Amino acid sequence: MQLISDIRRDARHPKSRPGSYEWWYFDGISEDGDYQVVIIFYEGCPFSTRYIRSVDKDPEGVDAQADRHPAISISLYHKGEPIFYSLSEYPPEKCTFDEETASVTVGENSFRFTERETHGSDGFGSYDLRINERLPSGDELKGMLTFSGMDPNERLFAGLGKAQAATLAQTAPSASSAPSAATASGDDEPGHLWNLVMPRASMQCRINLLQNGLMKRELKFEGEGYHDHNLGSEPMKESFRDWYWGRVHFPHGTLVYYIMNKNGKDGSKKWVQDYRAWLISPDNRRLLYTLELTGFKKRSTNGFLLRPARRLRFKEKELEIEVRHKVVADSGPFYCRYISEAKLTHPALEPQVATGIAEYIRPDRIHRRLYWPLVHMRLRYVDQKPHWVQKSPRLFRWTW
Repeated sequence: MQLISDIRRDARHPKSRPGSYEWWYFDGISEDGDYQVVIIFYEGCPFSTRYIRSVDKDPEGVDAQADRHPAISISLYHKGEPIFYSLSEYPPEKCTFDEETASVTVGENSFRFTERETHGSDGFGSYDLRINERLPSGDELKGMLTFSGMDPNERLFAGLGKAQAATLAQTAPSASSAPSAATASGDDEPGHLWNLVMPRASMQCRINLLQNGLMKRELKFEGEGYHDHNLGSEPMKESFRDWYWGRVHFPHGTLVYYIMNKNGKDGSKKWVQDYRAWLISPDNRRLLYTLELTGFKKRSTNGFLLRPARRLRFKEKELEIEVRHKVVADSGPFYCRYISEAKLTHPALEPQVATGIAEYIRPDRIHRRLYWPLVHMRLRYVDQKPHWVQKSPRLFRWTW
């Protein structure tokens, strides 16, 4: 895993290897905690059976390239229950990916980053997302979301492994360091690049949920959001066996963690454990703590025999954070999404409890054709006739 936090590298990257992928991830939770939203733009959708089949059948062919499989997924939840879901792969000619700026269009959905000045200084920007997605079932989501916040310190992870001087009591914004070139290795090298672009953002959401053109819900809320950017130069199953990820916004900082069992080198069946967790200052500028994974328990098996842990515990000196995957928002044969609850304890503070979003994925299962009939019920290929389940509001919602 290559890890950076650099808003300058949020534009599209060239991808020449078959099975490569790139995605831009946004999520947010309303202030009252009732609504959660997750939106992901893909160039090279890892869940596309078309893409997987093309890579397996003809890795040198044009259809084995990421730019042939752009997609978007949109999930809207009310108290952890899905009220809108879509995963749509669009024809390449209906999509644009800018290599100079963070700007992507997939169908009639898009996002664009704008750098803005605040209080006479730069380093503050926003992402404007425009959503216009209509499904064969008649469900439709239209509107706009804005994620605004301080740009991250591009040297945020430069001091990993050094002594930590920051404490929770010292959360005032620090001066920005001078820009420096990213230290990650080349974009086209095998493996996975994770760019933690905006760990914390103020979110504004103005969207309408419709059914057959009739208004069902008009949603206007504010809350806290998150944005990251992932890049892979090979199919995910080649890089890691499974991967937990999550984030939680506390008043004093944002917890971001991943727990990854990476594949061994040279085809070895031994896994390489890669566990990371950080508490990042609310202004996205400093690492307050780098935490260790100390607890990993309460595995729960879903209906597809996927068995992820439901409780995680992290610690650094006197700081402890326990994450509990409280509500199962999405559950499938290779992927789970949770609305999590996390508790932070520290001698200098009253215990804090906050809500976050978490995920678990087993990428090797995506390639098992046994599960593909289930995938085809949910994944829409815009340029072909939809699956019969997707035409029925009742049956399609059952797949959520």
